[in-house]
Amino acid sequence: MAIMAGGGGTRFWPWSREERPKQILPIISNRSMIWETVERIRSFTSSGKIFIITSRSQAKELQREAPQIPQSNLLLEPLGKNTAPCLCLAALYIQKLNPEAIMVVLPADHFIADRRGFLRTLKAAVGFTAKRNFLMTLGIPPTEPETGYGYIQKGETLGKVKGISVFKAKAFREKPTRAKARAYLRTGKYLWNSGMFIWKVGVFLAALEKYLPQLYEEMRPLQNHLGTARGEKLLEKVYARCQPVSVDYGIMEKAENVALIEAQFHWDDVGSWAALCKILPKDEKGNALVAGKQAKLGKILAIDSAGCLIRGEEKLIAVIGMKGTVVVEAGNAFLVCPRDRAQDIRRVIEELKNRGWTGYL
Repeated sequence: MAIMAGGGGTRFWPWSREERPKQILPIISNRSMIWETVERIRSFTSSGKIFIITSRSQAKELQREAPQIPQSNLLLEPLGKNTAPCLCLAALYIQKLNPEAIMVVLPADHFIADRRGFLRTLKAAVGFTAKRNFLMTLGIPPTEPETGYGYIQKGETLGKVKGISVFKAKAFREKPTRAKARAYLRTGKYLWNSGMFIWKVGVFLAALEKYLPQLYEEMRPLQNHLGTARGEKLLEKVYARCQPVSVDYGIMEKAENVALIEAQFHWDDVGSWAALCKILPKDEKGNALVAGKQAKLGKILAIDSAGCLIRGEEKLIAVIGMKGTVVVEAGNAFLVCPRDRAQDIRRVIEELKNRGWTGYL
């Protein structure tokens, strides 16, 4: 089991920061998202078989938030280089421990409401990949024409496992326009790309060797030295050289042995303040007010306002006559924007970097 937890802490700025990204924060409940992710799968596998890939700068915080996981199971990246190097590192480590292992890959920052359905889907996916040499990904049945997710087109049916259909993945589609997303939904042949994967570790490494040969050749020699001081030095050199590339772009979109299983649970990647607003409890006017229930949070007044997400920490926040607005006070910064512009926080981060205002990152 490999959990990716190396995000840079941008999409929930100013609450999340580079040293405290969203997987370490109690976004959905009073426990952190990494804690929720680990607890969700502990009945599926033992803590000793759960590995977390994260950055060195986040290791201490992450260990504090996921004490269930042995410290030796934290695989630390010297630099963020997207998901292909991250999962290559995890695969080499897991293969060294067990060459026959089936590797389940999960992001650390997803919201999954139905644990039973989630585990049922995982068991079906593991059962399928144990018998066939496929790279498996989980697809989420879309509920709306969402433009913030990638989509996967279902191909021919490969069979059923525990009553759950498995398809050939015909094509991967990038985040679409609203019109294209509506067209996808009308066909009934597209699922949201969840970013969760299941495969035999050997099958995945073979795909790396075929589709990302330079990355594979650079990282393969690390395997004999993982967990040692020499291994850390080699890892720094390799990561400095390798190009950032995602697993989706580098492998899944090119491989012919990609299977797609239709998830049997509600899912959200909680990718923005606007997405969070859909999940959190709301008042009678549709406002999600994140304050007052925790001792450290401030007070909020929302007068003649609707459809807002407002989060305060220390100060009183009073909002009058606002519609569909995000207001967040956290640390040394405030954010105010329309809900439908919440994805543009990346522009704030870019501008802070350009101006050298690193104390706000």
